[in-house]
Amino acid sequence: QGFKNAVAGAQTALVVTTPEVSAIRDADRVIGLLEAAMLHDIHLIINRLNQKMVKKGDMMSTQDIVGLLAVPLLGVVPESEDVVVSTNRGIPLVHDRGSRAGVAFQRIAARLNGENVPLDDNGAEGFFGRMKRFIWS
Repeated sequence: QGFKNAVAGAQTALVVTTPEVSAIRDADRVIGLLEAAMLHDIHLIINRLNQKMVKKGDMMSTQDIVGLLAVPLLGVVPESEDVVVSTNRGIPLVHDRGSRAGVAFQRIAARLNGENVPLDDNGAEGFFGRMKRFIWS
C-alpha cells in the first residue's frame, strides 16, 4: 500500500538500477508495479556501470539492461571512487569536471530539464566519443 500511495500523484518515474541480475530483477518488478498503477512515463538510470567488466563479459551491458527492462534510458553513471571521495569531503560531485560520474549526473539533470543532450555510455564511446563528451562538458 505504501508503494501505491507514493506513486499516486506521480506523472514520471525514474528507476535506478545497477547492472547486477538481482537489481535488474527488482527494477523489472518496480516497472511492472508502476505500469499497473497506470504510470507510463518511466525512465531508466543505470548506476555503477564498469565498462572493463562489461568488455570482459562479467557485467551486463547498457544495451542488455535496456533490452530487458524496455524503458527509455535517461543516463548511465559509471562506477567511480569519486562518489565516495566527494561525499566524504562534502563537495558535490557535479562540481568536479574531471569526474566521469559527475559529468554523467550533469547530463542526466540536463535531460530532465528538457535539454537535448546525447546519451553517453561512459566509456564505450572510444576516442571520438570522449572528444565529443569533452566538448559538451
